[in-house]
Amino acid sequence: MKRLDAIATVGEYKDPKTGDMKKRYSKCGSVFINDDGNISFKMDTMPVGSWDGWINAREPFDGDKPARQSSAPTRKTTKGNGFDDMESDIPF
Repeated sequence: MKRLDAIATVGEYKDPKTGDMKKRYSKCGSVFINDDGNISFKMDTMPVGSWDGWINAREPFDGDKPARQSSAPTRKTTKGNGFDDMESDIPF
């Protein structure tokens, strides 16, 4: 049986060193290819936000490659609690 990582593109960020826009990825689960050719998909997380609906199967990273980023893009706020820049119509 072969196992692949199920990866989704969940956003973009600006590389602070080069200023280039780069894609942000999230591992969503695993893809298994059985000896008889059947394919199974085990989903661990559901990407949300700017996810385009596509999940790609990739070879897992080994120890020599950089760690995969598995978090959604962070939002900077003035007070740091994550809700300061959200508009709301809630009356309380």
